[in-house]
Amino acid sequence: MSDKKLTIADVERLLSDPSEDARAEVAAKVATQFKEIELAPRERELAHEILGYLVHDVAVNVREALSRCLNDVPDAPRNIVLQLARDIDAVAIPVLERSPVLTDEDLAGLVYYGSPAKQCAIAGRPQVAAPVSEALALKGDRSAVLRLIANAGAIINEEAATMLVERYADDADVAAPLVQRNELPAMLVERLIAMVSEQMREYLIEHHEMDGRTAATLEEQARERTTTEAITRMNDDDMRALVTQLIENKRLSATLILRAAGTGNMNFVEAAFAELTSVPQDRIWRLIHDVGALGFRAVYARAGMPEALYPAFRTVLDTFHAVRSSDGSLDLPLFRFHVLEGLKEAFEQVEADDLDTMIDKLGRLAAPAPAVRNQNVA
Repeated sequence: MSDKKLTIADVERLLSDPSEDARAEVAAKVATQFKEIELAPRERELAHEILGYLVHDVAVNVREALSRCLNDVPDAPRNIVLQLARDIDAVAIPVLERSPVLTDEDLAGLVYYGSPAKQCAIAGRPQVAAPVSEALALKGDRSAVLRLIANAGAIINEEAATMLVERYADDADVAAPLVQRNELPAMLVERLIAMVSEQMREYLIEHHEMDGRTAATLEEQARERTTTEAITRMNDDDMRALVTQLIENKRLSATLILRAAGTGNMNFVEAAFAELTSVPQDRIWRLIHDVGALGFRAVYARAGMPEALYPAFRTVLDTFHAVRSSDGSLDLPLFRFHVLEGLKEAFEQVEADDLDTMIDKLGRLAAPAPAVRNQNVA
């Protein structure tokens, strides 16, 4: 590594050689020392002085060389890195994308006053903390917002997500991937799903000359499928909160509950029936799973569910009890296969090659009531 260590000859060359290439080479050499070479105190002081000189170099490629070499150095001089981060985009982006020296406060400030390219660089960092995500949600360019949402290393808390929903209420490209984020609260997920599916309905009517009733049916099916997928990522508390909100918004449909059952997500099914009947969930569990067919029959009726879909629910529950192993685990592909076969047998007049399509078609049997209403148990 001797050729990488700064020497007096390098300093003399820096002072005497006016070419940009020479200064860029020395800049890279000095910056690399912080990463690869153990410097004595005096050497480190000299390197700081040279960096302080080069960071103001009029030649862009000199400053670019500094940024590229310092972008992943944990003990790089913070004042130098900040100066680079505030420079033009070509210089700033390498340190904005990776530098561990920049604090969350630094990055949030750079979002507020930075260009879209700088915001995109920050949004794509390996880890983006909640305060930085909030700054991007509030002030970020759309391109930066899309990169943030796609970044698995970004923390998007409720505050950031709410701001994104408010800013991009009509932008499905933002809302749709946001729904897939694991950390979003159930209340916000349901709001996003409803928003995206409504946009889909309007698009079908406007661009495909589809009648409103057909478009509304497709909207509801898309919303239910997305909601069912989101449910699989929720904990029990979020599921219960989601059930409450769905009822308040008249979006807890029989087919949504059936879809959740078809994914083996019985916690959601139990929470839904408990809320619809005002029966405690532990008792609901026994009525659904532990006291034979008559227990669920009574729950189903009290919940005000469509009679036409009772055989479908019975088929799913019977399959669940038959397929689930003794340790409580469930082979989901096997379960869904047997559910589909059971539904084909129970509804011979309905043809479908997959479970979601089958439930789409079964939903027509429950028309015209698109959503169930809360009926308290006396």
